[in-house]
Amino acid sequence: MAYYDRFDICEAYLALEWNWNKSGWLQERPSCQRSHESVDVQLARIGFRAGAAFNDYDSLSENGREIYDDAALRLGLVEDNAREDRLEDDGYTIA
Repeated sequence: MAYYDRFDICEAYLALEWNWNKSGWLQERPSCQRSHESVDVQLARIGFRAGAAFNDYDSLSENGREIYDDAALRLGLVEDNAREDRLEDDGYTIA
């Protein structure tokens, strides 16, 4: 289960936008719909900048990956079985 870590949350949502954007922003995310701004713009407003080593999903921490997977499922970007496939690929077992 994912735990609260501000940095992991910001990186996970940035990776989501990089992977799932339509016309430059993640349209399924409610805050993007309200503000008509991309996740990147919202993160810049709060002063967040990803580290130089950040390179999409593969560079997320284990917690960041859980946040990413949960958000992608919640936003309807993937189906539940797609998350299970990714977890199995990472060597985790699904109980």
